[in-house]
Amino acid sequence: MITISYVNFWIDPKNDDYFTKFISYNIGETKIVNSSDNPDILITSVFGNINNVINVKAKCKIFYYGENLNFYPPYNNDKLLENIFDLIIGFRYTNLDKKILRFPLWLMYYNFYTIDTTTTDTTTDNTNIINYIENKYKQNKNKNKSIFATLISSHDRGGQRTKICNGLSKHESSQGKIMCAGNFNNNTSKIGPYCQDKINYISQGIYNICPENSSYEGYFTEKIFQALEGGTIPMYWAVDLPEKGLINENKYCFCNINNEKELQDSIDNVIANPKQYLEGNVFSDNAINIIQGYYNDLRDNIKIKLGL
Repeated sequence: MITISYVNFWIDPKNDDYFTKFISYNIGETKIVNSSDNPDILITSVFGNINNVINVKAKCKIFYYGENLNFYPPYNNDKLLENIFDLIIGFRYTNLDKKILRFPLWLMYYNFYTIDTTTTDTTTDNTNIINYIENKYKQNKNKNKSIFATLISSHDRGGQRTKICNGLSKHESSQGKIMCAGNFNNNTSKIGPYCQDKINYISQGIYNICPENSSYEGYFTEKIFQALEGGTIPMYWAVDLPEKGLINENKYCFCNINNEKELQDSIDNVIANPKQYLEGNVFSDNAINIIQGYYNDLRDNIKIKLGL
């Protein structure tokens, strides 16, 4: 029995037990205990005082971050994290010399814990994450699209959404309105609080404006995957092309918000040629190896820290 405790983590037990399920599926039976019970594994994040972690005794202390740590001091101190934790897990690229392991946030939005390579069945959703997203993409891209473009966000602190909206709005007279169902630029009824509410709404649109909130190496979140799951053409921005080698590059419009002409040219092109972005699969042929690598690396490194 592997005992697990959570400190400074998300507090929604329904949606934030991914690691418990992952460990149960891949390593062994688990039990949730208090941090004072000297757990085998302590899992923490940025939502509390780091002193809550330091004095806990555990075989393996895991720090998980889903967002840009520059917004969460003192957790943006690599040396501090390295001194306290056995594994530092998130979107940064793996560097085990510094205890860093890449396991990006978007994986945790889907209840899959390994890649099932024993079947080539793509008619069901539950074989693996690749089949699930591919199937949803094919279903939703063939829907009757009643909306030109959608945007669902609570803010635009970096201004990237405004820049993309401004470029896209030049086509509203011929294509239709950009419908904003979140707090930012709201011009329609707001959607429900769950991921499926978002997917259901954006699947009604041809395009979905879904840039990242900030720029950091390797920082690609669930936003583009939800846009693809919804069968849309993502209007995307991040530090670089998202998950290169994993997502086929014709599946999204990369919006360079730092170059006004390049931004407008890319928007004009995708509006003129939407079919080019809707052809083919979401994932590359090598995606199965990349994602299985994420799962295997996480499993193996936890086992090593536990001495298994």
